[in-house]
Amino acid sequence: MVPQTAWKRSKLMTHKPETNLSVVIPTYNRADDLMACIESLVKAGIPIQQVIIVDNHSADDTVQRVNKTYPDAILIPLEDNKGATGASNIGFERALELGAEFILRLDSDTVVAPDFLEPLLDGAAQNPQVGIIAPKIYYYNPSDEIWYAGADTHPWHFGTINGHRHEKDAPENSAVREVDYAWGAAMLIHSEVLRKTNGFDPDFFVYYEEVDFCQRVQKLGYKILYSPEARIWHKVGSSVNSSWTAYHWNRSKMLFYRKHARSSTHYLSLVAYAFSYALIDAALKFLQIRKKSGNRGPLKDALRGLWDGFHEPRSDQKGDHEPA
Repeated sequence: MVPQTAWKRSKLMTHKPETNLSVVIPTYNRADDLMACIESLVKAGIPIQQVIIVDNHSADDTVQRVNKTYPDAILIPLEDNKGATGASNIGFERALELGAEFILRLDSDTVVAPDFLEPLLDGAAQNPQVGIIAPKIYYYNPSDEIWYAGADTHPWHFGTINGHRHEKDAPENSAVREVDYAWGAAMLIHSEVLRKTNGFDPDFFVYYEEVDFCQRVQKLGYKILYSPEARIWHKVGSSVNSSWTAYHWNRSKMLFYRKHARSSTHYLSLVAYAFSYALIDAALKFLQIRKKSGNRGPLKDALRGLWDGFHEPRSDQKGDHEPA
């Protein structure tokens, strides 16, 4: 359920649920979180028939629980783990087949406010140039602390600036504005955008897929909008440092640099920056100057990810992942 401190501020939806919306939720071994996410969508008035769950071959009881509790949801169980990117694209494809005009992509460890949808759809209706709309996202605990309130790109290394993470609600983070990045944890996407981009680039198994997606969407001339009246809570499970996370985070970072560097000189400087950052971050962590690793885990796995992202063949060398 939505954290109680926030639930009291919510208003029940007064508009009729949109029939041209699909919700796509990729998931992997998060049965409890997923059930809470779906429950919040139902409380928000979204028909369960419009919810598409793509399960990445979970080893828990995700499939059984969805089938038992929400038999009318669209459940796509995969025979292997295709990552956040592959599972999302499969869900996007099904949503487009169903004729959805808007596709809400959600992480399975999120819960939504009862009135979250209307500001997103209103923003889309009022701004035809907008291809993606992002809500305000809070940490699940503490529920009044911001995880995302719009984000802009650094002009050189593409990192996030003006993200407002760990802030409380304030006028500076509560105004509708155009942004550079929307996070895959919660983004409303116009179907036209998915048709033109073919969704997320499958080279990104996990991490940076939405950053790459936002860059490509902007290159097509669409805008990305932040809508703070739409509120969602995120348990941020993927922030746990581990060997697996360190490898995939850094592999995807390097793939992103390869794809979006503005020149060979820019690319080489980004490569040097990525490896230097990994080494310096590990040193700071070893000296206990920094408590949490920016590498997302052990140095050896971070370096292995950077190296694989640097040299392994990409499925698309055109710079943009174009429709098939």
